[in-house]
Amino acid sequence: MILYVAAALSLFAGLIHLWVMPEHFEEWWGYGTFFLVAAMAQGLYGLALLRWSWQPLLLLGIGGNLAVIVLYDITRTVGIPFFGPHVGEVEGVGVADLFATTSELALVVALLGVLLRGLPRERVVVVLFVLALVGLLVGHLLHLMLSLTPAH
Repeated sequence: MILYVAAALSLFAGLIHLWVMPEHFEEWWGYGTFFLVAAMAQGLYGLALLRWSWQPLLLLGIGGNLAVIVLYDITRTVGIPFFGPHVGEVEGVGVADLFATTSELALVVALLGVLLRGLPRERVVVVLFVLALVGLLVGHLLHLMLSLTPAH
């Protein structure tokens, strides 16, 4: 059952990225291409979850969606990184992107639930503790990046 929910969350996030893709192509072809690739990856990933549930696929989903979530956080706090005409600009927060990011975060939690199912309780506690530390470290690094970024 949880894999069906995870697949639906991935498909939902992919559909949102597909929906907002045209406006990003209007800004710059690179932004539009990113949203097209994200939409295709999340859509195909959701379909793949319905067929396979092996560990590497679950880890790929966790890593890929966490990368998109971190990029979202960076673009809403520090500014658009790397390339394009809007490098350094901080994006506004919108309803569609909040739904997509919430879906991605829920997908990561669901995939973690599948991965941790069946593990001894002690190992689950250790894994969750390590993940919490990693989350704190990433949050701290993002905070440091924010404090080093000059105000616009």
